[in-house]
Amino acid sequence: MSTTGSAPPNSKLKSVEDTDDDRTLAEDDQNDQNSGSMDHRFERIKVTLMMTQGKKFGLGIVSVHQRILVCKVENESLVAGVLKYGDQIIEINKKNVLNKIDCKKRLMQCLKDKGQVDIIIVRPKTADAVTMIEQEIQLSQQPSTTAQPKIN
Repeated sequence: MSTTGSAPPNSKLKSVEDTDDDRTLAEDDQNDQNSGSMDHRFERIKVTLMMTQGKKFGLGIVSVHQRILVCKVENESLVAGVLKYGDQIIEINKKNVLNKIDCKKRLMQCLKDKGQVDIIIVRPKTADAVTMIEQEIQLSQQPSTTAQPKIN
């Protein structure tokens, strides 16, 4: 007899009680990849970034809902052709990415020390997934509306 929806005893999956109404579809997709049923709109990819003398780094990232998303890839930079706008950086050299500062620091340090870095990303592959990620990035870059005006 099999039970559907139950996780193996040592599984790292979150229980239903741990779900958050504010969670995005991309976050759900990331959680699903742990169970082997990742949403068809996203793909998990391993890429390698190589140090090239004379090229600038050229990467912009933002933190959206505790995820690190690529928001800028400069032409003719180290990341051009490797990372794309909307990619979610998951791991750097087999270690989970903790936050935006940690991500950039580890990328730069690995390139400096080893000349290359392996990165696991989740990339949107359908038009609706790309649109959803683009909207999230754009919203994250808008000025906060909660800031109070300065009165002199």
